[in-house]
Amino acid sequence: MNKKIVYLSYMNSLRITLVLLFGFNFLYSQNSTNFEDSLKILPTDSLKINFIIKRTIEPLENENKYEIAISELQKAKQFINNNKSNELKIDSKHIELLIAQESYEEASKFIEVFEQKSKNTSYFYYQGLAQRYKALIQLYSGNLEQSSKLFFKALEKFKLTKSPTALDLGYGDIAVIGYYSENFKQAIEYWKKCIKIEQELGLKSRMLNNLSNLGVALLEIGEVKEAEENLLQALNIANELNDESLKAGIYTNLTKLEYSKKNFKKAIEYNNLAAQYYESVKKYSSLANIYSNGAELARTGKEYKTALEYINKAFEVMKLTENRTNLYSLYFNKAAIQFDLKEYKDAYQNLLMYIGEKDSIVNAENQKNITELEKKYQLKEQKRENALLNEQVKTQVISNSRMKITIGLISVIVIILSVTAIWMVKQNRAKNLINAQLSEKNNIINLQKSIVEDQHRDITDSIKYAKRIQEAILPPYNLWQKILPSSFIFHLPKDVLSGDFYWIEETKDYIYVAAADCTGHGVPGALISIVNFNLLNKAVLEKNLVTPAEILDAVNSWLTESLHQTYGESTVRDGMDITLIAIHKHSNEILFAGANNSIYVVSNNELEVIKGDKFPVGAFIEDKIQHFSLKKFTVNKGDCIYLFSDGYADQFGGPDGKKYKYQAFQKKLNSISNLDISNQLLSMKQDFVQWQGTHEQVDDVLLIGIKIS
Repeated sequence: MNKKIVYLSYMNSLRITLVLLFGFNFLYSQNSTNFEDSLKILPTDSLKINFIIKRTIEPLENENKYEIAISELQKAKQFINNNKSNELKIDSKHIELLIAQESYEEASKFIEVFEQKSKNTSYFYYQGLAQRYKALIQLYSGNLEQSSKLFFKALEKFKLTKSPTALDLGYGDIAVIGYYSENFKQAIEYWKKCIKIEQELGLKSRMLNNLSNLGVALLEIGEVKEAEENLLQALNIANELNDESLKAGIYTNLTKLEYSKKNFKKAIEYNNLAAQYYESVKKYSSLANIYSNGAELARTGKEYKTALEYINKAFEVMKLTENRTNLYSLYFNKAAIQFDLKEYKDAYQNLLMYIGEKDSIVNAENQKNITELEKKYQLKEQKRENALLNEQVKTQVISNSRMKITIGLISVIVIILSVTAIWMVKQNRAKNLINAQLSEKNNIINLQKSIVEDQHRDITDSIKYAKRIQEAILPPYNLWQKILPSSFIFHLPKDVLSGDFYWIEETKDYIYVAAADCTGHGVPGALISIVNFNLLNKAVLEKNLVTPAEILDAVNSWLTESLHQTYGESTVRDGMDITLIAIHKHSNEILFAGANNSIYVVSNNELEVIKGDKFPVGAFIEDKIQHFSLKKFTVNKGDCIYLFSDGYADQFGGPDGKKYKYQAFQKKLNSISNLDISNQLLSMKQDFVQWQGTHEQVDDVLLIGIKIS
């Protein structure tokens, strides 16, 4: 039988390319025969600057020749001529080149000056760009919440310009922070707004980028067909424009699409196409994603050493960039690969790094704050519309009042209103104070409730996902029945996760069966169970150990070494109680070894207790290693063997709320031993449920029954 391998799975492990667009869209032809002649015929300085950026700067930028592009940009300064708009246009392009070059520290210095210049003008567009540039640097530095605040400030300014292209930029930014904060519905909503604007204005390069972005967001919510339509539409436009940089980003996203469809050959093809481009232009942050994707694709093909080489290359190029947005995913991928290679200690360390990095970017608090920002933005827009309507109503009311009120009545009304107003102001102040206090308390309560609900949901989702991992390592029912058709398993975890596990393997001469109870239950017990399960596989499948005693001795040694347990480092023994039998295929002989647990053998309505050793698997390094003893016995057709943990016998219940206890447990097993195996399982389940009644389950329950046929 093939060795079982535990896979750490991460549905978003393949990284994608999100494109954040930069500002201008110029409409000059690339086919002009003479640059200088074309420049001379342009009537305004502003058009000349646009022409230089389009014809000289952007081609250099597309080839990642940023330093040359910045040098060439200086030539455009001759056309400023004390025009503040032209000066800001050149400065903004300079900042964009620095950000694209990932020179964030230098870009930040230029942004401070640029922001101050824009504040002294009425150019809302450039004021918005200043906030946007600061947001981009925060985003690429891994500060998602701070970048979100700045992006919304930028959108406020872009809204004031009433320019569709400015709004297009702002909406795209909000979509990106929605994606990174895993609010995919928000991302999809805003990218669709962008695409609608770009279709109306004919902005093809922008539209293909946002079609690609929209595709990966749809992929995240499982809309594979619609995602594929958008990605292929983006690729068609990129082919039409013949732009290699645009194609590379789409290839990266198509890699994720094909991976999700399990079309691994096509995914590798797209990933290699993207790699060729990013390696040629030394785009390090994108290259790190490509290598990470290569690692995951190699791991899917079980080429673990190749996967490790890829992920190490990803970390190497990551050192060459200041962009930290996808660093956490590299740690997760490396942890998964090391787990496959059984380098558990290193895998654990990288898993901790993944949790720390991701939590600093995407956590419940950040997601909540970002959602609140979006709500505040929508509320502010509504208030503006309401204020305008209220102003119109107020004007009409005043006009009507003046027509009806006479001069004589005004004096009387003023006196009455003055007295009334003083009284009402006092009453309203007291009332408003009470309302404000109540509102503040309600807001605090609602906020705390929301935070607790978010945290509970995150923890529950993580535990459910861990349960799927644990269930994946346990022998499937059809495999168990194929090896031991006349047997049953009663497994009832106390929590979602279990510290108990069952195990089966077969070799040429023996069938091995184990019932194990690891330290604790829930998450701690489940973690130890995964380690012990793999160590049992290693003993039988790799080391070819034969007797249960040899197997438990080896697992005992490996577990102690793997966990590095010492008196100084731990106050608990992270081990397990276990019963392990080996059934000889060609005779009636059974081999047995146990750690703190016994097995029961029922023959001719007589139950015999075969005891294991009185120490667990797993000890401190300073402990004197003890060896497990081997016991042999024979069985006949119709005999039953039962392996179990302590959960069944320790369960409280019955009319007096007491433990079930082992004496009753033995009596029950003896009474059902003559039944067929399926009815034995049914009887044990019914008896446990009836005994437990309304009492809480106290521990994981595991019982394995085998009838010799």
